Amino acid sequence: MTASCGLRVAGHRNGAPTRGGVLAFAVAVSLLSPVTCHPSPAFAEGGRRERMNGYLVVHLQGTPEAMGRQHGLLLGREVQRMIRDLLLEGECASPEQHAKLVQGAMVMERYLEPEFRRELRALAEAAEVDYRDLVLAQLFGDVQRAQRESRYRSTSPNAAPGDPWQCTSFAVFGPATRTGECMVGRNMDFWDHGVSEWGGVLIHYRPDSGLPFVTTSWAGIINGWTAMNTAGVVSANNSSYDGRSDSLEGLSTCFMVRKVAQYARSVEEGVEIVRTGPRACGTNLIIAGGSPANAAICEFDHEEIAVRYAENGWVAADNSFEKLYQEESRYRYVGYRAARLGDLIEENYGRIDRAMNFAAAEGVPLRSINLHSAMLFPADLRVNVSMTKKPAADHWYRPFRLTPEGLQRVGVDEAWRETRAALDARAAAQ
Repeated sequence: MTASCGLRVAGHRNGAPTRGGVLAFAVAVSLLSPVTCHPSPAFAEGGRRERMNGYLVVHLQGTPEAMGRQHGLLLGREVQRMIRDLLLEGECASPEQHAKLVQGAMVMERYLEPEFRRELRALAEAAEVDYRDLVLAQLFGDVQRAQRESRYRSTSPNAAPGDPWQCTSFAVFGPATRTGECMVGRNMDFWDHGVSEWGGVLIHYRPDSGLPFVTTSWAGIINGWTAMNTAGVVSANNSSYDGRSDSLEGLSTCFMVRKVAQYARSVEEGVEIVRTGPRACGTNLIIAGGSPANAAICEFDHEEIAVRYAENGWVAADNSFEKLYQEESRYRYVGYRAARLGDLIEENYGRIDRAMNFAAAEGVPLRSINLHSAMLFPADLRVNVSMTKKPAADHWYRPFRLTPEGLQRVGVDEAWRETRAALDARAAAQ
């Protein structure tokens, strides 16, 4: 295992002692070889990092190897710390647990697209981290689900037993919105061991193969969480615990998001990518936007898939299946968040505009674990995102736009004029 400044740590984090067994594990790892810490450059072989609208933004381009190397050189210290905080002092409660998760991750690694494996290897080398740990950081959520003993029990040490509640997503367009444009909302609700606060990043990809796209992420994570490409196709995932089969032998959920973002020029093309598989674990994956606008939720597990296309111009999802195995869902409790989204959409049907942010509405995000919240507007490739501070939905959504020249900030004045215009149009219609 490669040692790094991310592995050689004191016995305290955020003012609190680490767990004894994990600390001993991290210290043992740190003794294997000398520390190698280097300042992260602003530019690296075609890639660059910058602060934009207060967030860390990384621009990567070229072959898989080039993008991986750029990522590792630009964010090396952050990648090392992510491995430490997320895995060695986080999800891996003991050396035995670490070994079990790594073993599962390396099974799932075989099902990654070859280009993604090549990018990961180049990133690991440039950031000076162990390749297996880097792979595990990409896949740990699906690995835990595939390895769990009970179909309904999370194995995260930070999750309540059986707790199924995580992300939400929705899309509205056509008759549901004031102008007919497509609007997409998404919350990432998950456990992060503090990584989002310092490691949250927007990654702008310009790959040699496929389409340019932007995704929310952490330093060192190359898959996709909430992504949009230059064709105006948005993809994002919600874990689902309604599936009957979770498996290590498939493409992980978040890499499925990236594959759609990188290669789908329409919602229908994205759905076909998911349908073709191979799929891994239970998921509600939203694909929305395109021209003409459309939206769908792909409900799937390892063996089965059902596609729920938008009806009457909208679709919404949380962590429950609506169509696949619908008779078995255990998670349609009072306060069911997809129903809350549906109520908001129906109450404002035909009047929804950019000044309405249902992603932040009460009863939609899980504020205690709300890592990022986003509203995306495919018509002009606009992304409004809040991240790095929990609950993200309670903080400023910072505006960006994906253009042929790259990812650009949207000025406060422009954002305010847009909101003011939407409010004026709403008032005039009343």
